[in-house]
Amino acid sequence: MTVNDNQSAPSTKFDWAIYADATFAGLAILIPIPLVDVFFEWIFRRRIPQAIAKRNGRHLSRETVFFLNNQPRNWWGCLLWPLALALLFLKRLFRTILYFLTVKDASDKLSYYWHKAFLLNYMLQRGDLDNERVARLAADAMFLVLDEITTSPLLKLAQEVVAGANHVIRMSWYWRWRKNDPALQRTRAEIAATWNSYAQYFQMLAAHYVETFEQLQAEAMGQSGLHVSETLAAKLREASSGDATEKS
Repeated sequence: MTVNDNQSAPSTKFDWAIYADATFAGLAILIPIPLVDVFFEWIFRRRIPQAIAKRNGRHLSRETVFFLNNQPRNWWGCLLWPLALALLFLKRLFRTILYFLTVKDASDKLSYYWHKAFLLNYMLQRGDLDNERVARLAADAMFLVLDEITTSPLLKLAQEVVAGANHVIRMSWYWRWRKNDPALQRTRAEIAATWNSYAQYFQMLAAHYVETFEQLQAEAMGQSGLHVSETLAAKLREASSGDATEKS
């Protein structure tokens, strides 16, 4: 089965093993210590791809994880990173004073990471992350889809979860060491109770990803002189056979 032949329906059920790191990454901003919240968000954000792969019985290469965790940026964005970090510190410090801004940002981030976790799970399900070349296109498609999301029913759920979330560090610690925590259990139950009602939305999101991915794939084929009807998997097979011929 080729990469794009796998058109199985996406899994729309709430699975804590898939969405746990995404949830903690989104809630990390509620930690009332500037830059400590950034550190915890970074930890959980970078864990998301491999944790979802593990849930699917897979393991992603280091290069693939890098593509999935780092949205392409302009070179000048890298040069301005120290200034951006300083501004981020001041911004987070200001938010500790005006807590309602923190709640809004946490809701936005939580919704974003949930969307990302869903797409990653679907990409693994389709087989789009099995090959590093394909994975890079898939990652680009994922970030394009995430950037285009303006309204989502997940945002309302995220707002409800953020409003009731307390002691994020304690919850994440208990979860990490497999200890029972009533607050975490309530959060998980609250998410699961509403999640399954969004099945149709998730199906639309998955279809949008497939459309975006196939468009990027077609553009890549065109630049390589391939006909659009040829699959990327066929291109990779030809490249592999060519390498084998050269070695022989």
